[in-house]
Amino acid sequence: MAASMKNNCEFGEVLPKNIGAHEIPEERSGHRLVVDDANLYALGGYNPEFWNRQSEEDSNYPLFHELWKFNFATRKWKRLKTRGRMPLELASHTIVKDRNNLLLFGGTGIPFGDASSNELNVCNLKTLQWKYYPCTGNLPEAKYGHTMTLDGDYVYVIGGTTGLVYNMDVHQLNLNELSWEQLSGQDNTKWQPDSRYRHEVINQGNNLYLIGGGTAFEVFSFKEIPVFNIQTLNWKEIEAKPDSINGYPSARRCHSCVYFDNEIYICGGFGQRRIADDIWKLNLTTLQWTKLPCLLPSPVYFHSADVTPTGCMYVFGGVVHIEDKRSNKIYRIWLKLPPLAELCWNILCDEVKDWTVWTKHHLLDLGIPSHYIDRIEDL
Repeated sequence: MAASMKNNCEFGEVLPKNIGAHEIPEERSGHRLVVDDANLYALGGYNPEFWNRQSEEDSNYPLFHELWKFNFATRKWKRLKTRGRMPLELASHTIVKDRNNLLLFGGTGIPFGDASSNELNVCNLKTLQWKYYPCTGNLPEAKYGHTMTLDGDYVYVIGGTTGLVYNMDVHQLNLNELSWEQLSGQDNTKWQPDSRYRHEVINQGNNLYLIGGGTAFEVFSFKEIPVFNIQTLNWKEIEAKPDSINGYPSARRCHSCVYFDNEIYICGGFGQRRIADDIWKLNLTTLQWTKLPCLLPSPVYFHSADVTPTGCMYVFGGVVHIEDKRSNKIYRIWLKLPPLAELCWNILCDEVKDWTVWTKHHLLDLGIPSHYIDRIEDL
């Protein structure tokens, strides 16, 4: 499907409008994205085809020294002109959105591993101002391929690699005090999962669920799910239940993972010499894996995904062929049937060719709620 709405178990490509008049991002992998109800934000990424491209003042090829925004209402990409120092370590970094702020931690530049970071940098998405925040305490080592999750006033960073060594350290950052504390990884007497990178972590309550991942030589299964409790500071392993027909997801790394309505969803990834195109969900109450009856339009790994507050998952970019071919396409899928108002709004956005012919007053007169109108960029 182009941008039109289909049922909630089918991926559809979201096609940008007026491509000739607007820039779109180059194909990339190793980037990260976040979404809200109005926009997708994509930061960084890598494409080896740009090794010989001349770097400019605001670029650092073959990495993309870029922050892009895709507006869901207008279906237009926009490269954001930020102010201040944008970090250079923009491959396999991590980002989370905290209100109007985009928090960035770690990542690697070129060469991979030798140019890694353990800095906390923040971009205000309203002012587009970057700011580096020096932190105290027991900082994580410079690394990439780790995970970062936000829980209230705390950020948790888990695992990753320096390029030579993998770890499964758990660090907590107090955002009010800008102080790091290591919660796990030093006490060899306690059980912890095997070290890895390009895994995913989902937080629910006091638990951090570790989903997949691997190293250059192995990938980890989804039968046993490692869980870290942030109160007891202990790891444990829980056994998930297989899909009655398809068993468990195949072991993989470099997949994407989102959390919505008490369920974890994974799609894509790389393992056992193949690129995955499937999508699975894990119910955190029953611990039941279910393979969804739909596939990504193309196998992909090193992509990125996030889910809107109403349950629409967006997938962007990644490696789509074993020969290192990359993508700049956006796909979406509804993880649950959307509210009727959200469904109507998406259909309207699909049909409107150009929002600039309308004013906010005209749209209000048509009965469109103001909170939907506010999602339209530059109206």
